[in-house]
This record gives sequence, structure tokens and C-alpha cells, in this order.
Amino acid sequence: MRFGWAPARVLSCLRSWCLGLACSVLVLLPGPGAGAAESVRIDHGVRVTFEPVDAPFVEHVLGIVQEASPHLRATLGLPSADTIHVHIAPTQDDFLTYTPGAIPDWGAGYAVPHRRLVVLRSPRITGTYDGSEELVVHELAHVMLHSALRGADIPRWLDEGFAMHMARDWGFWDRASLVVAVVSGNLVPLGAIQGVNRFPEHRAHLAYQQSALAVQYILRSYGEAGLHALFDSLRRTGSIDRACFETFGMSVVEFERDWIAYMERNYGWRMLLGESLSLVVAPLFGVLCLLAFLKIRRRRRATLHRWAREEEGDWRTDEDDWRRKNEEWVMSRERDE
Repeated sequence: MRFGWAPARVLSCLRSWCLGLACSVLVLLPGPGAGAAESVRIDHGVRVTFEPVDAPFVEHVLGIVQEASPHLRATLGLPSADTIHVHIAPTQDDFLTYTPGAIPDWGAGYAVPHRRLVVLRSPRITGTYDGSEELVVHELAHVMLHSALRGADIPRWLDEGFAMHMARDWGFWDRASLVVAVVSGNLVPLGAIQGVNRFPEHRAHLAYQQSALAVQYILRSYGEAGLHALFDSLRRTGSIDRACFETFGMSVVEFERDWIAYMERNYGWRMLLGESLSLVVAPLFGVLCLLAFLKIRRRRRATLHRWAREEEGDWRTDEDDWRRKNEEWVMSRERDE
């Protein structure tokens, strides 16, 4: 019995010691995805979570939020806002944590409105701060719009259109791409913009532009009061069709019909043949200016080369005259002697 009991006790103690050692090692090892400790910064109603190495980018983001928030609140009639959480994702996997599989490859940031959350990629992923101001204001506008409408089901074209309108200015190439879409009959129906995350990047870009111009159309046709009235009705009814009818006296289908007519007037053939001919002429004018500059430069170089040759020829002629006169002087001295 003793011989049998002693080895069993030793083995049991040995197993317990090994298990304890293994647990200690596992505790000391970093967990999956563990990296630098996450920092938290709270400033003016914004809570930012980030890795310490991204602290300069956090300051940049906070500056944008503090500048844009008052204008957004005033536009939406929000006297105050709950704390907004901005997460700076240190890796692409972390960036996709909150909406796995829902963000397309071309997505640079996104909002999760019901969580009052904005997720941005660290500049260590993107490699640049370029476009961060537009991106932050865009996602911030999503969160504030959903807060103002208290969880109403906002159609994607209105949601993206408001965010685009608040976040960016429109340049020449934006208008030019819309001209191509209108003239070719390639506009995205407003209802189809709901699935924009599944679009290829160029098609998604067009859908975002159209959304912005739908909001612009509301502002030009009905003013800011019309946009606010649409938001108020949507918050009360929860239906964009009922909100359109209450605000504009028409259905969403009729609204889209009028919006397409607006697009054709401002970005179609009439525009090309009318006041906005500059959209076509401007690139041609730029090419002509470039060709003129190259021609002038070529002429200038040719002139400089010609002058150099003339100066070189004059210098050689003077030297020849000097040598000839010197030889004549020497020969005259020899004759005299």
C-alpha cells in the first residue's frame, strides 16, 4: 500500500505544480489582439478612445469636433448633446470591430448612431491626415442627425445627403462627374442608395453626390425651414413618404421626379449649352494654356540658343581680327628692321 500510495501522491503534487505554472504563464502572456494600453480623453462632450501613439491625431480630431459641433447643433435645433464617443482604431481589424462585415473596402470611417459612436482609422493605417476634417464632420453629422430625430428611420439618401452637405464644398470635378451621370442617364435612384455599402467605390461616390444634391434641392426650393419641417415630420411620423407629403405636399416618388428635373436643368444638356458651358470649356482652356506655355518656353529657349551662337560667333570674329592685326604688326616691324 505504501509503495502504491507514495508514487500517486507525488504524481498528484507534480500535476498541481505544472498546472499552476501553466496558468501563471498564460496570465503573463498577452491576449489575442492585445497591444498598447488604450487611453481615454474626455473633452467638451467628446470621449475619445485611442492608443497613446495616436495622441497627436486625437488633438486634431478634437479641434475639428469643437469647431463643427456648434454649427451642427444650430442647424438641427439641438440645444445640447449627449457625449459622443470617438474611437481611433489602431488596426484594420479593430476598425471593423463594431460593424463586422458591414463596412466596404473603400470606407474610411463610419458612425454607429444608436451608440453615439464614430469610428475612425488611425493615420498609422491611412498614412495621412488628408480628408480627416471632412470625414469627422460627416460622421459627426450622422450621429447628431439621428439624435435630433430620436431614432426615426431616416432614408439613406437623406442621412448621407445631410452629412455630405454639412461636411464638404463642391469642386469642379464633382460637378463634372454628375454631368456625365445625368447626360448618360446613369443616376442612382434615391431609393437604391439604401444599399450604398454594397456599391463599387465609383458608384458609391456618385450616390453620395446625388444625396448631397437632393438636400441641396430641398434647401433651394423650400429653404432651411423646409428641411427642418421635413425632419420634424419624419421624427413624428417615422415615414419619409408621410413626411414628404406633410412638408412638400407630394409623395417621395413625386419628390424624386422633381429632383431629377432639377438635376437635368443644372447638370444636363441644357447646362452644357447654357450658362454653365464653362464645365466643358474650362478643361479645354486649361489644355490650351498649357500648350501655349510650352510653345512660349520652346521659343524662349530657341532665342537664347540663337543669341548664344551669335555671341560665340562675334567672340571668334574679334579674336580672328586681333590675331590678324597682331600678325600684321609683327610683319611690319620685321620689314622696318
